[in-house]
Amino acid sequence: MDEVISKILHMDEEARKLDEETQAEKIASHAEVLKKRREVYEKYLESAKAHIEAYKASEKKTSESEWKKTEKYYDNVSRSLERKFRANKDKWVDEIVNGVLSYANY
Repeated sequence: MDEVISKILHMDEEARKLDEETQAEKIASHAEVLKKRREVYEKYLESAKAHIEAYKASEKKTSESEWKKTEKYYDNVSRSLERKFRANKDKWVDEIVNGVLSYANY
């Protein structure tokens, strides 16, 4: 009978050791999962930041290019209007003055 109780106690002790080892592995696994999760998050965040910086650079280049096109267009329009003004200012002044004077004669 003592031998049976001794075996039971020994089996119980082995089961407790196994349970403790399992719990320790579970805790270690949980810590490892948290570490991996943090690493993946940081890697993703780093990748996202790099992508955003590349996108910003691309958009800045595009917007600068578009601004130069717009600026060139309006410079051309301004020069065209300036040429038209210089070529026609006397004629336009005369037309305005004559128009006002003819209106005043009514």
